[in-house]
Amino acid sequence: MRKTIASVVVVFMCLFMFAGCKPKTIEAAIKPADLQKMVDEMKENSLFKSYYSDADIKVSGNTITYEYWYKNEMDDDQIEAVKEQLEKSNLEKQIDGLKDNFEKSCGIRAEKISFIYYTTSGKLIAEISK
Repeated sequence: MRKTIASVVVVFMCLFMFAGCKPKTIEAAIKPADLQKMVDEMKENSLFKSYYSDADIKVSGNTITYEYWYKNEMDDDQIEAVKEQLEKSNLEKQIDGLKDNFEKSCGIRAEKISFIYYTTSGKLIAEISK
C-alpha cells in the first residue's frame, strides 16, 4: 500500500512541476485527464492489483480523497480486523508527508487528505483523514 501511495505522490509532483503551479487550488491545478491518468497508473501497480479491485482519486478545492475497494468480499469480523489494521498504520504520518510534498512542489498545501477503504460491494471499512 505504501508503494501505491508513493507512486501517486510522484505523479502529483511531476504534474505540478510541469504545470507551473499558478492556480490557487489543487483542483484547479490538475486537469481531469491528468487525474484519470494518475488513477490508471495507480491501478497498474502490482501491489495495488494484489489487494484492490478498484480505486479513485477525487479532488475538491484543496481536499484530496483516495478511495480503494478491496478485491475480496469480507464478513463483519474481517472488516473489523482490516479496519483495526488500517487505523494502526502510519497513514496519518503519510498524509503529513503528502501535504508537505504538495506545498513544496507547488506552494499549495492540501487542507485535508483522506484515505477511504471499502469492501468490493461498497461497504465502508475505514476512513483515515487529516
